[in-house]
Amino acid sequence: MKLKIFSAPSMEEALKLVRKSLGDDAVIIDSMEQEIDGEVVAKVTAAIESPAPRINPHLHPAPRPVSAPIKKSLRELEEEYLENEGLDLVASLSHHGLADSIKLKLLDLGQSLECETPQLTLASALGSMYHFEPIIYSKPPRPLMLIGPPGAGKTITAAKLASQFILGGISTHLISTDVFRTGGVAQLEGYAAVLKTSLTEAEKPEDLQVAIETATKKNDAIIIDSMGYNPYNETEMAELHRFLKTVNVEAILVTSAGIDPYEAREIGETYAKLGIKRFITTKIDVARRYASMLTIAEHGKMAFAGVGITPYLGDGIEPLDALKLAKLLTRIPKKNNFTFDREGSNE
Repeated sequence: MKLKIFSAPSMEEALKLVRKSLGDDAVIIDSMEQEIDGEVVAKVTAAIESPAPRINPHLHPAPRPVSAPIKKSLRELEEEYLENEGLDLVASLSHHGLADSIKLKLLDLGQSLECETPQLTLASALGSMYHFEPIIYSKPPRPLMLIGPPGAGKTITAAKLASQFILGGISTHLISTDVFRTGGVAQLEGYAAVLKTSLTEAEKPEDLQVAIETATKKNDAIIIDSMGYNPYNETEMAELHRFLKTVNVEAILVTSAGIDPYEAREIGETYAKLGIKRFITTKIDVARRYASMLTIAEHGKMAFAGVGITPYLGDGIEPLDALKLAKLLTRIPKKNNFTFDREGSNE
C-alpha cells in the first residue's frame, strides 16, 4: 500500500489534495487537525491499495482476500467491450438473457421515443421503467444493513461503502452480524484495520440494537454486514426478518452479476417481501450477462443503488444510471477462448 501525507489549512482542502494526487480510489488512513505556530493545519494520511489487506488474527481467521488479476473502473470495463457500429438492440438484449416480457417492454417503449442512437433509446426506456437511487456519501438517515444470499460479496461491499464515507469526511462504524461463518468477522476486521475504523460484533437482533445505539454517539454513518441468508430457507429468512423488525435500518440487497435470471427473480421477490427498496450488484467484471440485474429491478420493484466492479477495496461501489446500464447491456464483453497444454502432451 502506497502511503502519503497531505497538509492544508482545512480538512476540506486536504481532502481535495488527496483526490487530486491519488484519485477517487484513495483510502483515508488517518486525519487530524493541529495548531502549528498559532495556525490550524489539517493533515490527512491517505493510501492507494496494492496487495489485499492482511486479515488480523481471529478465532477462525479467513484466508486473505484474493485480488482480481486486473483492476478496472466502469469506464475501463466499457472500453473493453466490442464496438458495434450497427447496434442491434434485439441481439444485445437477447445476449444478456432477458426474459421476453422485459425485452418486449423495453423495445416497445424505445420505439415510442425519439433518440439519436439505439443506445440512447435503450437508456431512455430504462430510465422510464426503473428507478436509480445511488448511495449518497453524506450522513445517512439510518444505518445501512447489507443483506443477501451467501457469497454475494456483502463483506467487501460493506468495506467499500465505509471507505467511500470516510473519504468524504463522514465518521463511520462497522458492525457484523456474521458471527457464525468461519472467518466471517475476521475478514471485515481486516478491512476495518486498513480503514482505521472500529468494528462491533452483534450476534442477536437485541445485540445489534445496542451496537447501533452505542456507535451512533460517535459516528455519522453505520454500515452493517450480515450473514448470508438462503432465500429458500424459511428458518433463515425468519431470522433475518427478526433483525429487520428489531432495528431501524435501511436494508440493501446485495447480489452478484451473472446469476440465472429465474433464480434472480425468486431472490428479488423473496427479499422484496421484507421491504427492501434498493439493491447493489457485485462481480460485474466476472460476468458477461446482466439479465439478473433487470430481473431483480422488475420483479422485486427495487431501485439500482450501485455496482461493484472488482473485489478491490479501492474500487468502491460505483453509481449506476440509465445510460451506464444501457452501455452495459449494448456492449457485449469479449469472450476469451483459452487453450491449455495438457501435462505430458507431445502435441
